[in-house]
Amino acid sequence: MGTEEGGNSAAPRKVTDAKALRALAHPTRIDLLEAIALRGSLTATEAAEIVGGSVPNVAYHLRTLAKHGYLVEAEHGSGRERPWRIGSAAISTDNGDPDPVAAHAAEGLGEVMLERGLNRFHRFRSMRDQYPGDQRVASSNSQSVLFATPAEIEQVQDEIVGILMRFADRISDPGLRPEGSVPFELLTFSYPFGPPAASDATAPAAAPNVAPTSDAPADPEG
Repeated sequence: MGTEEGGNSAAPRKVTDAKALRALAHPTRIDLLEAIALRGSLTATEAAEIVGGSVPNVAYHLRTLAKHGYLVEAEHGSGRERPWRIGSAAISTDNGDPDPVAAHAAEGLGEVMLERGLNRFHRFRSMRDQYPGDQRVASSNSQSVLFATPAEIEQVQDEIVGILMRFADRISDPGLRPEGSVPFELLTFSYPFGPPAASDATAPAAAPNVAPTSDAPADPEG
């Protein structure tokens, strides 16, 4: 499952309700969504074995997620043996929502998701040598400084989301995942390079890395 902040693409589901945003910004519920996204569907009993906690508590969190549209019933079932699947492969939020309560909730959820993603990235870097060579080659990080208008950056963001959404159906339908596929995470975020309202006199003299950089190894076994 992906979370986009401020995206303009129509494909991800846009969540603007503050209660729905706060409902998702809960560690156990995010764990549940990620576990279901990886496996296709889970019952409360199965999910409790993966994320921990009692089955009744996990069932409550699953129902809460379903109440806000993050999960739907995978098939008919009852009670704790009811299987759940992802309701939306990707959602978008808006930190600039005119409703300050919704904007604050969106920012809080974004911080939680970013921290989790960065923690996984640092874990990968610390354990890189334990991954297969082809996965190490496919994993990289890059940084760029672009001179562009806000509208152009929005277009770039929309194009990135469009590429990512080509893979969205594989979240809800594991049968579409090709042989050899594994879950990869892509973190993308953009922001002004300088401080707010920086003048020519106070702006940095030179950008340290103005060209894209990457740490992807050239040798899969390196």
